[in-house]
Amino acid sequence: MPFGFSHYPLRQLANSAICSFYRQIEVHGAENVPDEGPIVFACSHANMALDPAILSNTIPHGHFLHYWVKDSLFKNPAVGALLRNAGNIAVDRKTKNNQKLFKGTFEALALNESIGVFPEGTSHTEPHMIPLKDGTSWAALEYVRYLKGTEENGGPKKGKKAVVIPVGIAYVDKRRYRSRVVVHYGEPIHMEDFEDLFLSEQEGDTKLAVKRLTRLIDVEIKKMTVNAPDWDTAYAAQMARELLWVREDDLALSDYVQVSQTLVDLFATNHESINALKTLLATYHRLLTSSRLSNSALANISLPSTLDPSINVSLPNRFSTLWILVKDSLACLLRLPFFLVPMIVHLPVYGVGILGARMAEEEMETQAQMKVALGCVLSLIYYPVLFFFVWGMMKTYTLGAVLAVGAVWVLGRYHSALIDENYDAMKRLVAAWRLLIGVWTPRASEMPLPSFLASYSSFAPDPPKVAGLPPSAQPEKYMRPKRLPSRVLVKNVLRTRLQAAKELAKVLIELELKDEQLNASFWLAEEYGGEVLKVSKEDEELQEYERPLPKGVRGAKEVVAFLRSKGARLGVAQGEDAHWAASSGGETEAE
Repeated sequence: MPFGFSHYPLRQLANSAICSFYRQIEVHGAENVPDEGPIVFACSHANMALDPAILSNTIPHGHFLHYWVKDSLFKNPAVGALLRNAGNIAVDRKTKNNQKLFKGTFEALALNESIGVFPEGTSHTEPHMIPLKDGTSWAALEYVRYLKGTEENGGPKKGKKAVVIPVGIAYVDKRRYRSRVVVHYGEPIHMEDFEDLFLSEQEGDTKLAVKRLTRLIDVEIKKMTVNAPDWDTAYAAQMARELLWVREDDLALSDYVQVSQTLVDLFATNHESINALKTLLATYHRLLTSSRLSNSALANISLPSTLDPSINVSLPNRFSTLWILVKDSLACLLRLPFFLVPMIVHLPVYGVGILGARMAEEEMETQAQMKVALGCVLSLIYYPVLFFFVWGMMKTYTLGAVLAVGAVWVLGRYHSALIDENYDAMKRLVAAWRLLIGVWTPRASEMPLPSFLASYSSFAPDPPKVAGLPPSAQPEKYMRPKRLPSRVLVKNVLRTRLQAAKELAKVLIELELKDEQLNASFWLAEEYGGEVLKVSKEDEELQEYERPLPKGVRGAKEVVAFLRSKGARLGVAQGEDAHWAASSGGETEAE
C-alpha cells in the first residue's frame, strides 16, 4: 500500500501549520522507535486533527503513517482516491471478521510500513484519558495470526511481527496560540509476550491477551501524559505550576509531564490543608477564566522571588496599576515600529483564527483545530496574493518574481522571529488595562466572591456523551464559565492570587517539614523512591486487566525537593525552628 504523491505535501502543510500555531514542539524517546517497520503507533488523543499532524511530523526516522478511516468515506470515487493516495486505510467497522476488518492494515504492515492509531477512539476534553478501545490490540495480534497463515489469506506469509509504540502528546495549553507541546515515544511493546495466549485454543484466552495488551498500552501512555481524577484537581495543579514557575519557559518541557503529574498527585491526596489549598487554587483558575486574564499576564504584579509567606506583599493600588499600564504601553510602543509591517500584513490571519475559536467556543478540543485550519486555508490564498502584489510592484519580469518570492519568505521568517515577544507584550498590555479599570472601579461595582462562586456552576455545560462508553465512564461536567466583565472580578483575582501563592508555599513547606505521605502515580513512586501499595483483596479477585491501577505514595520531603530541583521558586529549606513557614504574612487590599 504505497503512499501517493499527495502524502508528503499534506504532511509538510500540516507541519507548517502546527509550527506556526505552537512555538515549541519537543520530542523525547526517539531512541525507542525502530529504524524499520512494521510499527503500530498508539497515541493519546486530546486535540482533534492536530494530534495526527503532530504525530506524523515528530515521528523519528522519517516513518510515514497510514491512518484508519471509516470505509463509508471511500464510497465517493474522488474522495476515496484522495484518501487512498494520502495513505489512509479503509476500515469496515460492520464486519465481525477481524482478518477482513484489518485487511488493509495487514497489507501495509507486510510492506514494513507504519500505522498511526488513537486507541481512545475519539478526541476529548477531559482531565484524564478516557478508556481505551481494543482495536489497536486486535490489529497488532491479528497480524501475528495473518503471518502464520489462514485459509482465507492463503497460508503463511513472510514478514516481521509488528511492535506497538505508545505515544503521549502533552499540551501545556492545547487551545492557546504560541503555547508548547511535548511528545514522548515509549518503549516498544513486542507481540511475543502475548502471542501464545492469543493463539491459544482455550476459551477466553484470545480476549484475555487482547485485554492485557490494551491495559499495557493504557499504562504506558498515561506515563507520558498528565491525568487528574477530576477538574478541580487538574485546575489546582495547573495554577500551582504557574505560581511556582514564573514564566512558562522556566519549566523545561522535558520535565513538564512528571512535574505536572506530581502536582496532580499532590492535590489528589486527601489532607485537610491540601484540600483547602486545592479549593483556593481552583477558585483562582475560575476567576482568571471568567475575567479573561491569565496568571502569566499578571507577572508584572510582584510576588516574592521565593514564595515566602512571611514577606509582606501589597496588592496594587490605583497609582501602581497606572504605572503598570504606562510601562507596558511603552514596552509595546518601543517594539511596535519593528513589528508594525508583519503585524498589519498578518491581521487577516489573526482575525480568522479568532473567528475559528469563536465558532468552536463550546468544544475545547476543537478550538485549536479551527484556528489552525482557517488560518492555514487563508494563508494558502493570502501568501500567493501577497506574492503577486509584490511582483506587480516590480518593473522586471524574472528578477521581479525572484525578489517577490524572497520578500514574502523574509516577511514570514521575520514575523515568526518577532511574534512571541510582541504577542506576550500585547497580552500584558491588555491585562494592564483590565487591571487599571478593575482597581479604579468603585467597590460597590465589585462582584462578591461568594456570589461569583454560587453562580459559577450555572455556567457549566454538560459535555457531549461519548458513544460506546458506559455511564460511569462518560465525561464529567467540566466547569467552563460564562465570561464576565473583568472590572467586577479584578480585585478578587488579585486577592486570590496573593492568597493562593502564600498558601501554596506554606502548605508545601509544612508538608516537607513533617515529611507526610502523599499520593503518587505508581510509576513515579517507583522512580523516585516511594512505595507502591498492595492491591486490596477485592481487587485481587478481579481479572488483571480489570483491576484499578496500583496506587503509590511518595514522601513530602522528596516531592518538594523534586519540585525545587526542577526550578520551583520555593527557596532553600531550613530547620523547622527557623523556617519561615511558621510565620504568616499580611497583605494590603487594593483600594
